[in-house]
Order: sequence, then C-alpha cells, then structure tokens
Amino acid sequence: MEEHRMKHIQELDRFFSLSPDLLCILDFEGRFISFNPAWEYGLGYSAEELSSLPCLDRVHPDDRAQTVEAVSRLARETASVTILNRYECKDGSYKWLRWNCTSDLSRREIYGIARDITPVRKLQNELHELNATLEQRVRVRTEQWQRANEALRTEVAARMQTEEALRQAYQTLTSILEASPHAIIAVDSSRNVKVWNAAATRIFGWSEEEVIGRKVPFVTEETREQSNQFNQRALHGETFINFELRRHKRDGTPTDLLVSAAPTRDTHGEIDGFLTVATDITEHKALEQQFLRTQRLESLGTLASGIAHDLNNVLSPIVMSLELFRLRTTDGTMLRTLDTLDQCAQRGADLVRQVLTFARGVQGERMPVQTKHLLQDVEKVVLQTMPKSITVSSDFPTDLWMVSADVTQLHQVLMNLIVNARDAMTDGGSLSISARNVTLDETYVAMNPQASAGAFVVIEVQDSGHGIPPEIKERVFQPFFTTKEVGKGSGLGLSTVAAIVKNHGGFLTLYSEVGRGTSFKVYFPAPKSPAGQINKPARQTMPAGNGETVLIVDDEAAVRDIAKLTLEAHGYRVLVAQDGADGVAEYAKHAGEIRLVISDMDMPVMNGAAMIRSLERINPNVRILSASGLTAAVRASQQQTSHWRATLPKPYTAEQLLRAVHDLLQAA
Repeated sequence: MEEHRMKHIQELDRFFSLSPDLLCILDFEGRFISFNPAWEYGLGYSAEELSSLPCLDRVHPDDRAQTVEAVSRLARETASVTILNRYECKDGSYKWLRWNCTSDLSRREIYGIARDITPVRKLQNELHELNATLEQRVRVRTEQWQRANEALRTEVAARMQTEEALRQAYQTLTSILEASPHAIIAVDSSRNVKVWNAAATRIFGWSEEEVIGRKVPFVTEETREQSNQFNQRALHGETFINFELRRHKRDGTPTDLLVSAAPTRDTHGEIDGFLTVATDITEHKALEQQFLRTQRLESLGTLASGIAHDLNNVLSPIVMSLELFRLRTTDGTMLRTLDTLDQCAQRGADLVRQVLTFARGVQGERMPVQTKHLLQDVEKVVLQTMPKSITVSSDFPTDLWMVSADVTQLHQVLMNLIVNARDAMTDGGSLSISARNVTLDETYVAMNPQASAGAFVVIEVQDSGHGIPPEIKERVFQPFFTTKEVGKGSGLGLSTVAAIVKNHGGFLTLYSEVGRGTSFKVYFPAPKSPAGQINKPARQTMPAGNGETVLIVDDEAAVRDIAKLTLEAHGYRVLVAQDGADGVAEYAKHAGEIRLVISDMDMPVMNGAAMIRSLERINPNVRILSASGLTAAVRASQQQTSHWRATLPKPYTAEQLLRAVHDLLQAA
C-alpha cells in the first residue's frame, strides 16, 4: 500500500506539482492516497498531518452530510460529481472549496480537483450586504427618482430609439462583414488592424484575435515598400478602385488580390485610417493563364498545320524526283547519294508528323520497335553532337524487350531528355543512357500511383548537372514552364515528353538532388508475345528475415508504409522515422536492437548523408542501405568493398528491397 501511495505521489508531483488547484487521490473511506503541494501551502498542513486523518474529518460539520453522500455515490458508480463545502485549515479557519470528482471502481479510488473559492464567497457576502444597503437607499430615494424619471422619460425614449437604430445598423454591418466573400480590413492611422472579417481569415489564414491591434501580417520584405506607398496615399485621402496586387498567405503561398480602398474619418472629419476590400482572384488568374495557354496552343496548332502542309508540298516533288533520278542512273555513288537524300526527305516527313502530333494530337503509326537498336542510333547522334566537356556512357542489355511505339515520337522523347540533360551541365559532367527490362509489382505501384503492375522497358537518362530545386519539381511538365532565359527555351520539351509517354500507356519518374544531378526514367509497356506472355525469369522465393530489427528513414509516408508492410510480412521487425534528425534519435534509442538502416538520401531537416555520418559516430559498423533515385550513386555503391554499405535503386520492387536487405545482412 505504501509503494502504491508513493507511486501516485510521484505521478502527481511530476505532472501537477505546479498546479494552484488542490489535486488529490482518495480511497473510498475518504483517506488521502496522494495529494499535490497546493494542499500544504494552501491550508497550512504538513504532508504528515494531511495523511494522518481522513479527508472527511476536516470538512465543516454543516457540510459533512452532503460530502459523505457524494463520496458514497462515487464508491457505487463511475460518475462526475461537483461538491461545495468548507474545509478546515490548520489555523482553525475554514476555506470554501469547490470539488470536481470522479472515481475508478476497479482501483477503488476517487480523483478530486478542489479550487479555493473563499475570496469569491467573501465577495458574494459583501455584495449581498451591499445589495441590502442599496435596496434600503433605493426605497428611500425611489419617490425622488420616480419624479425625476418622469421628467426624463421622454428624453430616454428618444435615446432608446436612437440606440436601437444604431444597434440594428451595427448588427447589419456585422452581418455584412461576416457574410461577405471579400476580405474587409480596416486599419487606424498607425496602420494597426481595427476590423478583420471572416473572409480575411479564409483568404490569408490569420484569425481575428491574432491580428487585431497589430500591423497587417501579410506584408513581406519584398512587398513592404509597395505597401508603404499604398498606405501613405490612402492616409492622404486617395481612393483606389479595383487594382491588382499580390500578397502572401500564412503558409507562405502567394495569392492574387483585386483591391479597393478608401480613407475613414473620425467625428471631426479627420482621416483616422482606411478601409480595404480585397477579393481573392488567384483561381481566376490561374484560369485566365490556362485560357491564354490554350489559345497559344491553338494558335501554335494552326501555325504548325500550315507549316506542315507547306513542307509536305515541298517534300513531295523531292521524293518523286529522287525516284526518277534512280531510273536514269546506274552509277553506284550517285545511287548512294540518292538513298541519302531519300532518307533525309523521309526524316523531314517524320518531323512534319511529329509537329502535327504535338500541335493537334495526331497519333503516329505504332509498330514493334527494337528498343536496343533505337537506343544505339540515339547514342551515335549524342556522341557526335555532345560537347567534349560531357562524358557519355550507355548500358543496353542484349535481351531488351521490344515496345509498341511510334519511332519518331520515341526518338523525340529521348532527344528532349538528352538536350535538357546537356543544358543542365554548363560546366561539363557525365551523361548516362541506360535501359533494362523490369516487371513491376504491387509494392512499386503503391509507391508510384501513376504506375501499373506488369512488364515494362525502362529507359533512364541521367546527368550530373545542377539538379532541380524541390519547389519547381512539380511544375517542370507544365506547358511553357521553363527556367531558361528568354529565347533559349519554349517550355514545351518536357510537357511533350509527358504527353507522348502517357499516350503510349507508359509513365515516367523524376528524381533529382540539387548539386548531384537528375534522373528521368521512362517506362514503356512491353507488349505480349505471340504466345501470350513475355518470357520472364521463373519467380524465385523471396528471402525472409528472422526477426531482425530494421529502421526505415524516409520523408515520403507512402514509401515508409509500404516498405514497412513488406518487411514485416517477411519476418522483420520495423521501426520508422520521417527525416534524418528523427532517424538519429530513433537509432540512438534502439541502437542495441537495430541491425540495418534503410535511408532515403534527399530529406528535409537533415539529409541522408548527414544522418549517416551521425549514425557512424554512434556505431562505426552501422549497416546502411541507401535508397537513391540516381543510378550513378547506385553503381558507385555497388563498387564499394565495404560490407557495411549498399545502395538500393529508388523506387524499388518488393523483391529488390528484400534481396538488398538480405544480402547486406549476410555480407556484414
């Protein structure tokens, strides 16, 4: 019993030692089990004195019956009870306490919070006495007041009518402010907010309580000078009607506004601030830009169709003339020259169809394509045209599957990606073009919603350039979006790539790290063979674990969850962390248990490389499986001789994950 009591005392001391309220735990006989220090300094008793007598013994005799009844009820049933009684202090005085109590029948304990309301009771008594005195004085002076009130009744009635009109006007104004879809903001001459309606909260994100009496919060350093000029003009009496400006919301995202403003005046007619009405037109501006882009695309389509028509008219007589020249010569050199000219003309016709494909959505002819041969042709062009400062490497397996595609469009996809890679390496670097056969499983699909399970040929174009910042990574596939200088890029390259790949039933992934390079992986579905299926290697048994603890560190929740489920389903115990700092903390907590760490390399707060250095200070032999979307990093890791490190290409299938984990644990 003493250990139990001390346990509860420690808990109360830990969590409630600073509470001014009297907190305690009682047994069903009303004896203290534990209590906080407020009992001692609030009532004057020592801890031993409080524990020596049941709590009920110090309750005022007049209040004891109702207190005992409440305790009995708590002993019979789980309930919440409020008790008001007087409790004896050590000096013999009594304090009024308001109790809020509940009970736990299984533990036979009562939990109580008592608040000293003696000052309130004293004030109530004083108010009662004061009221009695006032009532007496009122009775004496009522006759005088009645006579005076009779004279004032007419004036009061008039004032009441005025106040009612003002009240109704105020209610109407309040309703307008709250119902308005526009942000209505009023500031005083010092530019402190006086009015901030619900629409302002919806648009900008700050609540009324956060901004009233303070400067408007959405002005940043970039917009401060413009805002100061606007404020000065408004405070000098200028009125603004429907002009556009941009401000930032609480989460940092910009919002476009249509603003009207006018000065406000005090009772003397002096300007004491100004009122602003702002409408969020961000969506309208986006639709306007989308409409303009659509018009540009339509205009481009019309122009491209006209150019294609004229080019066809130019190419047709050339092709026919070549056939005539073949009939009139037997010279081998001349015939080879004519063949070269014919190939160039056919290439020109293919380019015409390519322009029509982008401009009007014309679908080219699909046919089985030997992917390896196409890639080798592209490699030849790249080797001849790429600057000497860029090293080109390739990796095409001999058993690469065929795909059903338009050759010209497939060539366009690869060249667009290669040109982008070249432009990202202004100071030189390395370009890698590779391809492989893959069979995607449900684990991969769960990590990449745009993917589908099945057989694919994946073509990767990877550079060692400056990389793509995270804030623009989602926009690179938008039409006309470009980071290049005016005149050096149309912003159509990657949007065309995405459209062609999607039209072929495939998908693509983008992985980039600033300063380390970018990888585009394009997945084209491999068609079924005449026998009905692609020849796949026989499915091997997945390697399983034996209860080893694995820590997964990744800022993508979907990746963490799927990898965790996969490993747990195959015999591993899994811990997770959402960034590098969280990963270090989790490893330090379970360092003796964790056998392997699987870490993404590009994470917020602390990236993978920094986290690994921290883990190695804790344990120099920590096993690290680095998940990276850059194939160069994977290959470099595979060449390492260390038994403690390996790299997993990201995104990965369940089999790749399980084999990598198994191999690293076995090797180490």
